[in-house]
Amino acid sequence: MSEKLHSLIFDNKTLTVKGVEQVVAISDKEAVFKLSDNTLTVKGNGLNVTKLDKEQGVVVLEVAGLSSITYRAHALSGIKGLFR
Repeated sequence: MSEKLHSLIFDNKTLTVKGVEQVVAISDKEAVFKLSDNTLTVKGNGLNVTKLDKEQGVVVLEVAGLSSITYRAHALSGIKGLFR
């Protein structure tokens, strides 16, 4: 299983996320992105997408106020089929 690298850069109310495989949900209070091995959730207020490059896997958000950034591992993807 090859894992792609991802990165987060937060600078001057702009959050750049690289390594995004799928945009799951975006609102003005929450953004959820699927990465290669995790799900990334960004919470705050005034979230606004200013750039979305699906081919490069880059999302740029304007953020008025950032509350939290959390990662959640994909559920049991490594042992699928172990129990029958």
